[in-house]
Amino acid sequence: MVLGAKVFFSIGGHDEKPTYRRLMRTDAGAHLVRNRIGYPALFTDYDALRALPDGTLGREYIRELDARGIHPRELSRLTDIAYEGYEFSPDHAYVRDRVREAHDLYHTLTGYGVDVAGEAGVLAFTFAQTGNKGWAMLVLLNTLSGLTTGRLDGLRVALEGYRRGRGAKFLAAFDDWNRLLRMPLEDARAELGITPMGPYRPIELGELFRNASA
Repeated sequence: MVLGAKVFFSIGGHDEKPTYRRLMRTDAGAHLVRNRIGYPALFTDYDALRALPDGTLGREYIRELDARGIHPRELSRLTDIAYEGYEFSPDHAYVRDRVREAHDLYHTLTGYGVDVAGEAGVLAFTFAQTGNKGWAMLVLLNTLSGLTTGRLDGLRVALEGYRRGRGAKFLAAFDDWNRLLRMPLEDARAELGITPMGPYRPIELGELFRNASA
């Protein structure tokens, strides 16, 4: 994870200006930035999320986090280690952290898995939302790695993710997560303008390794 954060930073992920400008163009986004408003406590209260009814956004979110065995607080700690030695303005750091801390929630909201193709979908969705070219470079790397398996469907997933990101509300400027996490997942998606995900066949990392050793 530390290495991944350093790679992201080196390929342009430090450029938060497009996201910052989009936030500042809205009253809600500007309010968040100026007051350094973070996500609500429920966002990282994992016991409270587990207690939510099945089918709610928050319950499905923590279910996926538990299945992966790592949670955003730990990811934030590791990426903070990766950024040691770099200087960020307070605005830059706020915007960076706001997008980073929601990455796993974007998986739940979009429906994409953590396989190679699914990550390409989420990364493309995030690029469409933020304009940060680091996300675009990660999409390219993910898509190219998927192509080494001889499968072209990862590219379709990335393009779909980009279209869905363009059509959805600007999630970084949304601040009513306490309510949304308690809502049925499909209702939350509808409110945020996240269109249904098309079916896709995951590209697992094992496929890449088998191809590399062939």
